[in-house]
Amino acid sequence: MTFTTERLPLAIYLHASGCLVFERCERVGDRKISFVFDDPKGRGDEDELEFDRGAPFSASALFASQKFLRRKMTETLNIGESYAHTSHR
Repeated sequence: MTFTTERLPLAIYLHASGCLVFERCERVGDRKISFVFDDPKGRGDEDELEFDRGAPFSASALFASQKFLRRKMTETLNIGESYAHTSHR
């Protein structure tokens, strides 16, 4: 089972807090990304509610997760672009 979100702040929280395990980014449309997390217990909706309520977590973990997920976003977007460029040859 997986939990998917297009909300970067929520994805950062899920990754930083260790609530769910990040699996991958997926391209959604032209320039949007979806974050996919392993959610074997189906807790994603509950974790999202906790985030929306202002769940506390470490600032250093927040920034490390933000950096990690932004890198994954860029990789996902660039792979799609390089594939599009090579497929037109």
